[in-house]
Amino acid sequence: MKYNKYWEFEGKITTLYNQKKYREALNLLEYASEYLPKQEFDKYLFEIMILKAEFYSHEEMYEESMNVISYLLNEGWACDKDIFDEVHLKADIRYVDLKNKNDSLLTKAREKARFKYAVHLPINYIEGKKYPLFIALHGDPGNIGEFSEYWKPDEFLKKGFIVVYVQSSQLYRHNGFSWTMNPLISRNDIKECYNLILQEYSIDEEWVIIGGFSGGAITALDIIFANVIPIKGFIAIGPDFTESFTKVNVKLAAERGVRGIFMEGEIIMPLEEQEEMIKVFEEVDLPYEFYVNKGIGHAIPQDLSDKLNKALSFICNC
Repeated sequence: MKYNKYWEFEGKITTLYNQKKYREALNLLEYASEYLPKQEFDKYLFEIMILKAEFYSHEEMYEESMNVISYLLNEGWACDKDIFDEVHLKADIRYVDLKNKNDSLLTKAREKARFKYAVHLPINYIEGKKYPLFIALHGDPGNIGEFSEYWKPDEFLKKGFIVVYVQSSQLYRHNGFSWTMNPLISRNDIKECYNLILQEYSIDEEWVIIGGFSGGAITALDIIFANVIPIKGFIAIGPDFTESFTKVNVKLAAERGVRGIFMEGEIIMPLEEQEEMIKVFEEVDLPYEFYVNKGIGHAIPQDLSDKLNKALSFICNC
């Protein structure tokens, strides 16, 4: 099967991981250049290679894993620290030198890391008119470039929303940023971005929605239940617990009129954490809907645009 976009390919890899089909995933990764257009393969070479290193470790092919890590570091691409936690990799004679090199690359890259954002305006935007706002948060690790390829702004723009994609300031690895490394920093990043948007555009603060995938979904919930900025609704794909998720905070959100959407892949359902959160929603009467993403695991559904349209109808009747 050919894939037009890397995110579709990555979704297949993630689903195979969720099914513990590591060898099958590795076979796809080893021949990724045949499954993807050259432009996509070249653009996402780092992501493909780091996945290969991870799956080599899953298959106990530790020398091959270290070979990939060595290649990435020689290219000047910092890997995440977690990959060096694999116990068996430590037996490799190259381990200490590679880890030190990686630590140095990460430190230098993190010194330059800052949060950033990209704004999309609805067609026929009128300066001074108040618009609803959607805040979009990438997954962990991710960035606004790859995120906006699958979580497109179109459904929101058609309904008159201003859309802002926010990229975390917390570098996890080369070209991959994380929201969940430090939730307090994430809150500050998003609050600062929100205040900048208020200065640049006329926003209807009664209609601000936030959403994201995985780590972005977790952070979207944290922003709401910590009441960092005024939020009316959320769209969370693959969420998990956040520290601010307490029954008291959820009840307060419900009283503020918050409504929300959960989505998850059917292959990994049910998830205890999500079921516990839904139980709290029902106990405090926070309106929600749960969309099952058929045939996949912790990944992005092919029909995301349709589901976003449905989600907006539920949250704001638009």
